[in-house]
Amino acid sequence: MRRATVFILLVNLVTATSAWDAHGHRVITYLALDGLTADMPQFLRENAIRDQIAEQSNEPDRWRGCDVSCLHHENAPDHYLDVELLDQFGLTLDSVPPLRYEYLRALAIAKHEHPDRVDAYDASKDPHRTKEWPGMLPWAIAEHQSKLQSAFNSLRILEALNEPARAHQLAMARANVAYHMGVLSHFVGDAAQPLHTTKHFNGWVGPNPSGYTSAKSFHSYIDGDVIELHKLTYAMLKPAMKHDRRIAEGEEWSATLAHIRRGFERVDELYKLEKSGGLKSEPGKEFISERLRDGAETLTAYYRAAWEAAKPTSKQIADFKKYNNFNPVVLPRE
Repeated sequence: MRRATVFILLVNLVTATSAWDAHGHRVITYLALDGLTADMPQFLRENAIRDQIAEQSNEPDRWRGCDVSCLHHENAPDHYLDVELLDQFGLTLDSVPPLRYEYLRALAIAKHEHPDRVDAYDASKDPHRTKEWPGMLPWAIAEHQSKLQSAFNSLRILEALNEPARAHQLAMARANVAYHMGVLSHFVGDAAQPLHTTKHFNGWVGPNPSGYTSAKSFHSYIDGDVIELHKLTYAMLKPAMKHDRRIAEGEEWSATLAHIRRGFERVDELYKLEKSGGLKSEPGKEFISERLRDGAETLTAYYRAAWEAAKPTSKQIADFKKYNNFNPVVLPRE
């Protein structure tokens, strides 16, 4: 009985703190995969691979269900950015550094020099030490997009080598591409959910002159219940998809901040819809549909950008072959 209770608590924790439920993340992924360009790898169009990538889009939330402190500490802040809290540290969404540890350094210096400006932090109420800073979502997106670019680069190198003895390496490279596409999808999807961009992530906090809901069930309602209410599916959303968003090389970071901003700018509207009851009618349906489509269209742009930037040079191909140090003769075989 005790094990069952613990399991239920963990499932509830993941549900309460994730952005979109598993269905929502899968829908975003499938819609994004529809926008792949003709020159991108053909295996990504196979139904089995599409299914795997869509399922992988939920893996970062499963990390949150694993009760290991170091995993909570590393992973939990990657799912959000409380944009309003940046001001306490002398930062804005436009001025945050594009590198994670430079951002953390700026936060630490600001807190050290002006502790009176920063909200008090009680470590005794935060056993995994995840809540001291405003969040890391833009850096999670940028880093996973770069890892996808690296995976595409390795894939193209192995395709260029075209050596039958490296078939297992090629298979692994394809698996890595699918893995990183799925994980990237999760964080891009998180940013499309407005409650992952605000300190009001689960009911309004602090002064509340507009009388918005402070219910601690609000986040989970947006993640899944409202999607179920309006029966939002891949088939329903697909006809309105455009797939015309582009991210030029070198503009990945600005695109990431723009994506975060689009979500943040809809926070007040989301709370107004809840207050008026509009979330349960056509305005709410269109609001959530637009957020899911925006996540998918942005994700497609990231996929394309990672592929287009993965252009291995002849030196990179030669270095791969040299430093991979592969000799099929010494492979253990029985």
